[in-house]
Amino acid sequence: MFLRFVLIAVMLAISACSSHAPSPHVSANKVMTGSYKVKRGDTLYSIASRHGWSFKELARYNGISAPYAVNVGQTIRFGGSKATTRPTTTTASKGKPVAPATNVTLRGWAWPLQGTVIGRYSAADKLSKGIRIAATPGQPVFASLGGKVAFATNIRGYGNLIILQHGTSHASVYGHNSKLLVKEGQTVSKGQKIAEAGDLDADRVQLYFEIRQNGKPVNPLSVLPAAS
Repeated sequence: MFLRFVLIAVMLAISACSSHAPSPHVSANKVMTGSYKVKRGDTLYSIASRHGWSFKELARYNGISAPYAVNVGQTIRFGGSKATTRPTTTTASKGKPVAPATNVTLRGWAWPLQGTVIGRYSAADKLSKGIRIAATPGQPVFASLGGKVAFATNIRGYGNLIILQHGTSHASVYGHNSKLLVKEGQTVSKGQKIAEAGDLDADRVQLYFEIRQNGKPVNPLSVLPAAS
């Protein structure tokens, strides 16, 4: 069963779903009327599961694109008029709500992979909300900060993608991996190997990396320690 975004949201602006995603389970008790207001700790996946929808179907119905992030206070509809515009995105996530972490800030982050930065963050370019780091095939990709795996699957445009949720306010995104080593809902520690670098949906082997705070992308180079 599969948040099928990382906030990617995050959040990311490519295709709405991957053809490689597992088929989601849909409950017989599907809610077909009314709406739900997103609360802190909710994910699109958890909302869909509680109301008998597949998260992909609920995302399409509400005009939410990959990686299917939702905002606190956002209205999710189960019936009536479909949303025609994509809502402002937030932390990409899926699976069980993540409990608030203590003192999660924009300090203490580590580089997810050692390599040359070949693509930089741009506040003006909606397709450059993170950085791209050159890598070699199979190079280890590490969790930049401890957290919970909110999203781990193949998604068109990002290859094998992982989104880690750090408390309720922060998320990190890791794209174009050749292999994923963690599963959704799994808790990981800072520096833990979570994937192997690849070139899926990219023109060269690289890691796409993004950090978000309260749903908004921040420049990872302003958060990560200076490269040695």
